[in-house]
Amino acid sequence: MTEHREFSAADILNWNRAESPLIRVRIPRDVVPGGLSLAMAPMFVKWQSSSPGYGPDDHYIVQNVNIVNNPVGGVVLLATLKVFAASVESVQFVAVTTKVKRRDTPFGHAMLRFIFKEDRRPIILDQAGLPLANDSEVSDLVLSWEAWRPPKASFDPVKGLDPSTYALTPRCLVGAVRCLHDSILNRPWHCYTLKLPEVEHAHDEMLYSCFALADAVARQTVSHLIDRRIGRGQKLFADYSEALDSEWDAIGEYSRGAKLPEEPIREVLDGKISYQLLERSCITMALLSVDWANHRIHQRAGLPEPRRVEIAPESLPSFISGLVSGERTPLLLRIPAALHWVMHNEKTVVVDKAPKALADVNLLERRLGRPVRTVYDTRRETPYGSLSHNIIY
Repeated sequence: MTEHREFSAADILNWNRAESPLIRVRIPRDVVPGGLSLAMAPMFVKWQSSSPGYGPDDHYIVQNVNIVNNPVGGVVLLATLKVFAASVESVQFVAVTTKVKRRDTPFGHAMLRFIFKEDRRPIILDQAGLPLANDSEVSDLVLSWEAWRPPKASFDPVKGLDPSTYALTPRCLVGAVRCLHDSILNRPWHCYTLKLPEVEHAHDEMLYSCFALADAVARQTVSHLIDRRIGRGQKLFADYSEALDSEWDAIGEYSRGAKLPEEPIREVLDGKISYQLLERSCITMALLSVDWANHRIHQRAGLPEPRRVEIAPESLPSFISGLVSGERTPLLLRIPAALHWVMHNEKTVVVDKAPKALADVNLLERRLGRPVRTVYDTRRETPYGSLSHNIIY
């Protein structure tokens, strides 16, 4: 049985303060204070080293990007990337469907995929802040909102209805890394290209808005965990030195004190930062990100107010909240009614309904009147070429 190794407050602070940290993480072992998986750590934008804008040299320094994932060895590599601010060629809404007995279900995961211009691709930095030797560029990045959990803990959708169960973590991954993950789990990608207003830098504004929202939520999540003083005063291992209160406070101050260009949490999420299956999930957060960015694009270009994406119902029925704390037998009796309500409520978004929510407000590219969809089974064909061509043995 793998023993968890918890990073100390001082280690986390040093990692956050480094200009371009690069860290190899053992997925089943490494945790942050409080027991959450280090491999699921949220992305951060180092705003003081970034230059938001759309000039040729403007860029973002993005930390905790998953650039390598070896699920056999249980290892990920979290790195720092330099992402040019004016660089996005297209943006896709990616619905990842879960299969049961080889058939797609209405449920699954959703994320945003940013595809970059060939001459403006993000650059992986080494620990000296220089481009990684030999091959430093990546063609795309995926932004994935997830329920932050301890290592080896599977996601429980019923527990996910309780906003106190999971923290919300916006993860940033190289697209091929995420695709490998879904290939192993046999989860197809359904890719829809977003249709944005035909104004200069619309796709770049989408990237900025998504980064700003993800970074703000990440900092609030970390600050919230620190403010709860998770792990303080608990000496978990003999060789683990207890963190000083000053070190814990320094992490919280670092997270809160970053020079964020703006504060979107109150505007977009009404101040709520926890995961909730129907209101703040991978799907709803992806849709909220698109909706907020589209609103900003219209404002910046002086265009009329756009139609807003229908994200979630204004209130949840009592039997949904009853799932959270109910005893086993009543719980099992409620589940069919809950599933029926979720599938038939037009304002409740599951992964197969999400593209329609975007299409209804004209945010998807169309061909012959229908949204354009490209499906990759991820076992044979991927957006990155055939697996048989990319494997050498």
